[in-house]
Amino acid sequence: MSIIIKIFLLAYLLVIVFLSILSVLWAMSLIFAPGCGHDKDQEVTFKELLANPSEYDGKGITIVGFYFQGFEVSVIAENLEYSGYAEGHLVPKSEMVWIEGGIPREIFNSLYLQSMMGPEERYGKVRVTGTFEYGEKYGHLGGYNSQIIPSDVVLLEWSRPAPQ
Repeated sequence: MSIIIKIFLLAYLLVIVFLSILSVLWAMSLIFAPGCGHDKDQEVTFKELLANPSEYDGKGITIVGFYFQGFEVSVIAENLEYSGYAEGHLVPKSEMVWIEGGIPREIFNSLYLQSMMGPEERYGKVRVTGTFEYGEKYGHLGGYNSQIIPSDVVLLEWSRPAPQ
C-alpha cells in the first residue's frame, strides 16, 4: 500500500474517533444540562422559600430547619422556641411547611423526645430534600399552605437550647 493511502486511512480514522468523542460529549451535555429536566435540587432558605413560594412549586429543593412531629403535626420550621406551657417544652417557631409522609424511621428514632404536654413529640435539626408543593391546602385539616414530599432527610448535629 502506498504511503499516501496509509496517511489518508490514518487521517480518516482520526476524524472518526474525533467525531465519536464529540457526539458522546454532546449527548452527555443533553443529559446533564441545566433546564433539561435533570436539575439538581435547589438549596433554599426559609426566607427565600416563603418570600416567593410559587417559584419553587413542583421543584426539588433542599432546606435546613427543625423537624417537629407531634399530635396531628409533621412540619419543618426555621426555629424552635420554648412554649411557656411546660418547663423545657419546645415548639416550632415562625412559618411551618408540612412534611408529607413524615421522615424515615431511623431518623425519627434519633430525634429528641418530649412528652410533658401529653402526646409524645419529637424534634431535631434536619436537612430535607424533596419536592415542594404550594397553592393548595396541605396537612392535617388543610392547615398548611405548602408541603415538602421528602426524598432524603439527614439528621444534623444540634444541641438543645438551655431551658428558660
